[in-house]
Amino acid sequence: MTQQDLQQVYSRQNWQNWLMEIFGSQIQFETQAESVDVDHDNIKSIQRFASVKLTDGKILAILDIETLAGIQIARNRVGLRNLVEKFIDHTRYHGILAFYHNSVIEHSRNAEYRMSFISSEPKIDESGNFVIEHTTPKRYTYVLGENAKTKTPADRLKIIAAKNGKATLEDVKNAFSVETLTKEFYAELFAWYQWALSGEIGVTFPNEIESKKIDEHLIRLITRLMFVWFIKQKNLVPETIFDIDKLKSILKDFEATDSKQDNYYRAILQNLFFATLNNKIEDRKFATDGTYHENRTQYGIKTLYRYADDFSISTDKVVELFGKVPFLNGGLFECLDKDTSDSNGKIIYCDGFSRKNNKQSRAHVPNVLFFEKDKGIIPLLGKYNFTIEENTPNDVNVALDPELLGKVFENLLGTYNPETKETARKQSGSFYTPREIVNYMVDESLIAYLKQAVGEQHEDVFRKLFNEKIEIEAPLKKQIYEALRNGKILDPACGSGAFPMGILNRIICMMENIDYSHSIFELKLHLIENCIYGVDIQSIAVQISKLRFFISLICEQTPNKDAADNFGIKPLPNLETKFMAANTLIGLNKKKEGDFTADLFEDPQIEVTKKSLLEVRHLHFSADTAKKKKEYRSKDKELREK
Repeated sequence: MTQQDLQQVYSRQNWQNWLMEIFGSQIQFETQAESVDVDHDNIKSIQRFASVKLTDGKILAILDIETLAGIQIARNRVGLRNLVEKFIDHTRYHGILAFYHNSVIEHSRNAEYRMSFISSEPKIDESGNFVIEHTTPKRYTYVLGENAKTKTPADRLKIIAAKNGKATLEDVKNAFSVETLTKEFYAELFAWYQWALSGEIGVTFPNEIESKKIDEHLIRLITRLMFVWFIKQKNLVPETIFDIDKLKSILKDFEATDSKQDNYYRAILQNLFFATLNNKIEDRKFATDGTYHENRTQYGIKTLYRYADDFSISTDKVVELFGKVPFLNGGLFECLDKDTSDSNGKIIYCDGFSRKNNKQSRAHVPNVLFFEKDKGIIPLLGKYNFTIEENTPNDVNVALDPELLGKVFENLLGTYNPETKETARKQSGSFYTPREIVNYMVDESLIAYLKQAVGEQHEDVFRKLFNEKIEIEAPLKKQIYEALRNGKILDPACGSGAFPMGILNRIICMMENIDYSHSIFELKLHLIENCIYGVDIQSIAVQISKLRFFISLICEQTPNKDAADNFGIKPLPNLETKFMAANTLIGLNKKKEGDFTADLFEDPQIEVTKKSLLEVRHLHFSADTAKKKKEYRSKDKELREK
């Protein structure tokens, strides 16, 4: 069994041969597959065609599950998992290896299927003890088929095969471990990060001789590039800009592994970040020559293409190259170069996408960092399978999901500082909280809130809604619905957004389980604008929190081919008033004793000003031009001070 084998369309016969390679004498095939009664709207048939008796006495059932035409397996995860949970009764089978496929689309372009391992997992009970929860099995899935990244599943299954017919249930679980996958990826990414920081390559950013924050710039570059890689899964970014051969026909004298040349970062990535993803399709064009020089009145234009001389194609062709990328908004790709002077009269260049035509105001990130065969970040990203959907407590796609951004950030900030002889993690408090602990905190927080808002007597109903649809009387359903839509969630030290994102996903899950039938995108938008808040002392942590919420909104949208409709993608909201960089351990200045407005006589203008501020923030949330954002931010500051 090879990586190429796993990229073929699903075939039970092929898998019978490969399962024999993997489990050897432990597997037994049925002379005639056992059909299972199906009472599910999305399933055509379920057949058990083999079983595996593992060395530790545990038994796996091997199932072939064919879905009906038009069913999106990824969007029916809970139902499809619960469909087979009756097999895991710990008297007959201890786990399931299932193949979900759709015969109608198997021979179509980009056909994929899923290989899932489903098993009961320990969870934390109310006393803080780990227990086996038989009714909520956990599903781990590999996406296989055409265009899937299959190196990881091929390697992991070979590890089971190396047990020579003596595999245990724990061996199978390890083969489907997303944590192992994340560690592998992070180890390679950290090696790239150290390489980029080492000075060997000579990475520079504007003004960094003074600020010495190249590490923060590199983390920002990593997160922006990884965000692009995530949305590439929705075909929102052309593969062309990551293809060395095609780049040679786009950029002048392009050398992919040159350690001095930096035209890839400058001409491709900066134009993608700042002039494409941060600019409406109809406004995209090259800056005129006058904006490259000292004309300060035009310096602030940071959303137009530049570096025309780096391209071997015309400016019209460059605009066309990026023309199928939607406008995303959201602030992630705003150029951070300032257009005003600091107290010393100096202009601060952060990203180095300025109009000033000198190298001091530019960033220098050599091509070799992106394309070196064994260490470059583009080949590294290309090795792994990414999914834009955050994994849930009971459903894990064994691929790199957006939570990875948090792990990367918190681990990179936790690296050893040779000058202080301690880790930056100790200084900044950047500790990664395991997903299981976050899930427990999320669930118990929601239960506590719902008990207060709806009634303690319904706790069993709340807990069931985490995992399944249940029949609820209309009045209670309405109460739960209103409570979930109107709660307020604040994480005062949000880090990379694990708890706020966990809350969002859990609320969505519960709403779906009470038959919420409206747009999930609009529901997420409502919850993000009105219910969820996060604060962290580190600005880059806040940026990554926002980034995860952006990906969550994108995964609910279906792209189309209409440029006038922004290719079916609604621009992302501005989250500056939702996730903020601040120190929550330091309180606001209190009014002095004797100031009567502090207690007895509230100024009636306060309520008027509050309402104005909320309206400004609502307008800012959906502002889609730099001018509008600047105007609303200025008004926000004025009203806050008032």
